[in-house]
Amino acid sequence: MRRGNVELIPGKNRGHYPYSNSIFIDEGPGIVIDPASDEERLLALKKNPGIGIIINTHYHEDHFLYNHHFPEAELWVPELDAPAFESLETILDYCGILGLPDEETWRSYYLDKFNYRARKPDRKLKGGEKLQFGKTRMEVIHAPGHTPGHSGFWFPEEKVLFVADYDLTAFGPWYGDRVSSLEDTIASVEKLRKIPAEVYWVSHGEEISREQAEGRFAEYLKVITVREEKLLAFLKTPHTLDEIVDQWIIYRKEREPVYFFRFAEQAMVKKHLENLLRRGLLRTEESDGKERYLKND
Repeated sequence: MRRGNVELIPGKNRGHYPYSNSIFIDEGPGIVIDPASDEERLLALKKNPGIGIIINTHYHEDHFLYNHHFPEAELWVPELDAPAFESLETILDYCGILGLPDEETWRSYYLDKFNYRARKPDRKLKGGEKLQFGKTRMEVIHAPGHTPGHSGFWFPEEKVLFVADYDLTAFGPWYGDRVSSLEDTIASVEKLRKIPAEVYWVSHGEEISREQAEGRFAEYLKVITVREEKLLAFLKTPHTLDEIVDQWIIYRKEREPVYFFRFAEQAMVKKHLENLLRRGLLRTEESDGKERYLKND
């Protein structure tokens, strides 16, 4: 899929994890956004026409998967996510992994499966920046929540909006890192929704037309409401965090590897619990030395 000199490179397995779609900007030494799509195609682009810049939308592993193939290219990343590219300790901290019993498993996961290489970014991008690559203009759209620096990219002439990991899938938004924000996620999706794109390119999945997009945006945000409703229904009687996680409200069922998905399930459930407590819809009580959550009537 191509508009002007901007092309969507589909990731393997339709761009589903552990891959993601990439964007190629065919201007001079080329630019690749999120080199994690198709290794063979990316290496071919490296040979011809060459890749001068790689840009990451955020620090997640399924977006920097093939960064290591481009050590000679400049690395541009969102300013607020930059520390995670510079240090494995930082990325583990941001994800909430430091100090966990299986921390070493996660370290190996990043280093061996996803080729994490600590690197100082050459440029730190800020929301609202307008970049010019030859004839192609691109605006950085800061859309935090998924991560603090998560950014989309708007190509005004081509009327293409790359929404990155706000991918409008039926699963819904993901906000499972320690530094993720449920509230910022909602605000960012609403922000992206207002940009007058003709097509929407996503990190995981296929191109979405403007006609499809409005319904998809509404359903995507509705997932958050449904998760909240399920939580409140379950918490008509008091339950511990572990008991809540056992319900698999986010992922809907236990998945493999369990340590990975249970970690993410708990992280996102906690974001909802914190949000509901702030809003006064939940309270906590303690018995037998355990904290339990209970719906406020």
